[in-house]
Amino acid sequence: MENNNRRITESLLNLKKQINSDYLFPILIPDARELVPSNPYAFCIACSLDRGTRAEIVWTIPYWIKIIVGHFDPMKFYTMSIDEIIDIFNQLPKKPHYINTAPRTFQSITNIVIEKFEGNASKIWEGQKAFEVKKTFMKVYGVGVGISNMAVILIENAYGFHFSDIDHRRMGIKPDVHTMRVLYRLGIAAYIEENEAISAARLLNPEYPGEIDGPLWLIGRNWCKPNSPLCGECYLKDSCLKIEVK
Repeated sequence: MENNNRRITESLLNLKKQINSDYLFPILIPDARELVPSNPYAFCIACSLDRGTRAEIVWTIPYWIKIIVGHFDPMKFYTMSIDEIIDIFNQLPKKPHYINTAPRTFQSITNIVIEKFEGNASKIWEGQKAFEVKKTFMKVYGVGVGISNMAVILIENAYGFHFSDIDHRRMGIKPDVHTMRVLYRLGIAAYIEENEAISAARLLNPEYPGEIDGPLWLIGRNWCKPNSPLCGECYLKDSCLKIEVK
């Protein structure tokens, strides 16, 4: 079992090297591609809204908001009332899953960026330790451990910022439907549950559990589907126990 786990980890890390950063920030409109990589505030908004919504929608939302209001300036959003923000979200062509709470999440992260970081969202992580960044995201309305874990992982992918090796040991995966399902089918997680998935990822790659988040997510989206998984095409086809999801 230990040898198989090692093979799985090596395969996941090899797959990570092949993942284009564009794949981690999928969008529905080509013109939206440049906003998140160039605008840390837009990145923070998308991360904070990533709850039960297709990734393509989440990472396109900042662009749609910019089109609706004509800017993406955190200070201007800071001066808006919650009713004005609700009106913006009601105009979105595709909406986040938690549409009733999303405007409050938007306002919450905006307030943090302005009041704590002088309007510069990149200060959330520049010169900070990973646990401090996670604490900041956890203060955002509606954000939990999973999103805060995802945020610190994606910060390294999006902005070339590197946390320390000590930080890496504490950076876990975001246990979403894809990563939980893959870890269970691999036989690493005993059942499909968030804390179990986080522990399973730590077992596979204790030096940096979050490093395998992207590959697990990609496998879940592309091959390890809920129904009719494409096992013969999967990157882990030679190591997977192929446990059926009940």
